[in-house]
Formats: sequence, C-alpha cells, structure tokens
Amino acid sequence: MNPSIYNDKRFGINQADISKNALSIISRLHKNGFDAFIVGGGIRDLIKGLGPKDFDIVTNCEPEKIRGLFKNSRIIGRRFKLVHIAFPNEIIETTTFRSGINTDSESIEINDQGRIISDNIYGTQEEDAYRRDLTINSIYYNPITKEIIDYTDGVKDLKERRIRFIGDAEKRIIEDPVRILRAIRFAAKLNFTIDKAIANAIDNNKHQLFQVPQARLYEEIIKLFMSGHALNSYLLLQKHGIFDLIFPHVKNSADNFDDFYKNAFAQTDDRVKIGKKLNVGFLYATLLWPAIFIESNIGQKINYKKFYQIIASSIRKQQTITSIPRRFTSFIKDTWMHQIRFDRVGKKSISFTQNIRFRAAYDFYLLRETLEPSLSQKIKWWTEFKAANYDKKVRLINSFKKYGKK
Repeated sequence: MNPSIYNDKRFGINQADISKNALSIISRLHKNGFDAFIVGGGIRDLIKGLGPKDFDIVTNCEPEKIRGLFKNSRIIGRRFKLVHIAFPNEIIETTTFRSGINTDSESIEINDQGRIISDNIYGTQEEDAYRRDLTINSIYYNPITKEIIDYTDGVKDLKERRIRFIGDAEKRIIEDPVRILRAIRFAAKLNFTIDKAIANAIDNNKHQLFQVPQARLYEEIIKLFMSGHALNSYLLLQKHGIFDLIFPHVKNSADNFDDFYKNAFAQTDDRVKIGKKLNVGFLYATLLWPAIFIESNIGQKINYKKFYQIIASSIRKQQTITSIPRRFTSFIKDTWMHQIRFDRVGKKSISFTQNIRFRAAYDFYLLRETLEPSLSQKIKWWTEFKAANYDKKVRLINSFKKYGKK
C-alpha cells in the first residue's frame, strides 16, 4: 500500500524543536547508507503543536550495526532487540523496522489465547507501520527530506481527534491486553475520542488484563497517573469499567469515592504543570485508600492492631494485580499510619512535624477532607501548627482541646 506523504511545512514543523541528538543519529545513519526516521510520539506531538518529550528513531539498520556506528550505545531487550544511544542529557531509543503482518511466521510465537509472546523478526517500513498498535503512533518523519510518511491514516485521526487501532481492535487487544490501557492513556493525554470498535473490544476483553504480568501493569499505571493527565485517565478508566477491575478491593469505589479521586488527581495534574515531583508511594496510598477508610473506621475509635493488618493486607492484595516496588511500600504504610497521629496532640507533635514523612502525611490528611468534611477545623489547626515556631507550637498544643476537637 502506498503511504500518504506530506511536506513538514504543512504542519509548521520546525526542526529547532527536535532533539539535536536525534537529528545527529539520523544524519549518521543516512551517511552510512541506511534509512532512518523519527516515529511515534515525537512526530505525533510535533504535528499537534505539542512539545515532544521523547524522539524515538526507527531504521533499516540492524541492532549490531547500530551498535558499531555508535560507541555510546548498548543493545537491550529480549523479546525484541533495540538500541539505546546515550547522551549527557538524554537517551535516544533506536529500533529496527519490525514485521508483524504474517503471524504464521516461524519467528512470531503466539500462545493458545492468541497473545503474541515473541516477534523477533525484522521487516520493511510498511510492515513496521502495520505492526504498531495505534494509527496516531504510526507516523514517520524524515528530517533529511522533510517528509511525513503515513501508511495508516494516522494524520487523519490526529485531525479528527480519534484513537483507533491498526487492524481488528479485538484481535489487537487479545494479542496484548496492555493496549487497552495504552488506548485510554493516549485518549486522556490528547483529549481524543476512543473509536467505537476499541470501546466494544475493551468491554469484551477487559478481564484479559489479569493475564498481564504485574510489572507491566505497574508501568502503565505510572504512565496513566503521573504524566499530567491523571484526572482524564481516571474518568476514562471509570467509563470503560477498568478502574474497579485494577483496584477491586472496595466494590463500586468510584460511586462512593468519586469526589475524593477527582480532587486527588486534579491536584496531581496541577503538580505536574508547575514542575513539582510526584511520589509513586503517594499515588498508591491515594488509589488504595478507600479500602483502608472503610475497613478501619479511621476517625472513630480505632483498633490499632486491626488497622495495621488492614494496611498490610491491602498492599498484598494489590500486588497480585500490579507490582508495587518495595521502596514504595514503606512510604505507603507510613503515610497511612501517620494519619492516626493527627488525632493525638501533645509534645510529641512537635517532633512529628520534623519527621521525614510528615509532609506526605500532612498532604494526605488534606486530601481526606473531601471524604471527611469534619476534619476542616483540625486541618486548619495543623496547618497553623506546621508553620509555627517552637513557642507558638506549645501554645497551640495547649489550645487544641478548645479548637482541635470541634
């Protein structure tokens, strides 16, 4: 099939907006007789007038030859080899054209459920285009000739603001159920509409996500909620019945905790916009809080032993679905367990404000107000206490019975 070819002037693409490192890689590959293109998010975001974060390159040069041309590179990957070319300020991922059209090929291994588990075969640019999942991520840009090459009507889908799979939607999801989350993520990021065929395929196959390794689901959760479009991601996950599937420990959590999640994710997006760092542990503490809130009766007379057991159990249950790296589980537990300390005011409260986890616990305490409006007076008190000097802290502690327990 002949691709549609556009001049980059049509979309106002300025090569000054492209990574100089990416351009230098493409230039060297061309000088050595190979074709090379920017593909995927890099060119997609340039066409949309967004600032791309990554510039992936695809070429007909095989990994070992790429490695020979670039001493600052290394070959990675088991299922399919690719090359990372390292520079002081970025890493450029460079892959070889892949083939995925002929699933009867001996080089493509498919399990009994129809899922591709190995597809280590090189191909042409056209084959590479049709192997990709989303049309909007299957657009190529040649900065040497200044041409945009489109085999799958990706440019049209960008114009129509539509998320569409290449090929049969149901088959593509069965091949790799993570494509459900990818479709939702890009729709959330770009504020696009998900094609009806994808929506139907998600509805029929969303339970296939349980067959995905926990580590892969964890990676997708981070991309969904920590890239500046957490609120849109949450709304779309809810719309397509995925949120309670991935975080199932409180049934109908969206109905009962919708405002809590919306507030939390809106704040997450605001932090990204102003360049503040996000913590994975805080994200998971938020995502899993409904189970803790309901089962522990926090805010009332609490059974501390049961509270600790609920915390440990909730994290273990989630780890059967999505991985949570060990370095974050202690953060989650501390954030939750410190919530008790906001109800116990005394001289130890001064040292509490100096605790390494206090700021995270305090920020989480603020989030709880959406669920527990009665906390407003205490939150006001703790906000003043946090900012006070030592002498004023002592006076505030003495006044807590008057103000803090209203």
